[in-house]
Amino acid sequence: MNLRFLRIASLLAISSAFSVAACGGATIGSVGTENPAEDEEDFGEELRTKTDAAVQAEIAAAAKGTVYVSESDNTFTLVKASLPDGTRAITEAIVRDKLAWYVDHDENADKPLAKLNMATKTWASWKSESDPKECGTPGSYPGPEECAKVRALNDVLGRNLRGIKVYYFGANGSPGHVDGVAVSILIVGRTPKGNLAGVRTLAIWT
Repeated sequence: MNLRFLRIASLLAISSAFSVAACGGATIGSVGTENPAEDEEDFGEELRTKTDAAVQAEIAAAAKGTVYVSESDNTFTLVKASLPDGTRAITEAIVRDKLAWYVDHDENADKPLAKLNMATKTWASWKSESDPKECGTPGSYPGPEECAKVRALNDVLGRNLRGIKVYYFGANGSPGHVDGVAVSILIVGRTPKGNLAGVRTLAIWT
């Protein structure tokens, strides 16, 4: 049994571990779906004095070497932007406006962000689907090392950000359903100082 066959078999067995539908795109939910309960969650006293620089450094360190497994392995990278004072909810419009630079300057991504289809899911759904029971089974891919890194990244994001949302942007598909070979996935939320931070990666679904 060659390595390519093992890789494909492992991806199918665990539904691609880090994806809702790595072999057919992502039908996530209706465009603009939000979660008010997450938006209103506040920071504990120990986090309120944490600087954006500290949050960004922690996220960048956790993202280093962490991969999203679809039909290719793509690493997560830090994204960040300033938000107007008093911003409570992360929305599609904010993400398109504030993070377009990251997508539009990636030669491998669908672009421009302003014209891409969007699908979204809750933070709770992302965490559940990126860490299924089968994730990290010895001899599979992704294995224990890859799965441990994704769990650690999720922990860092959840500890440092509030109102976290997961967005998928791609040229193929339709509003609420995104697929293709250059889909940007952005997992973003508010820092203790009220700005935008998170990570971005690419998915390849054919």
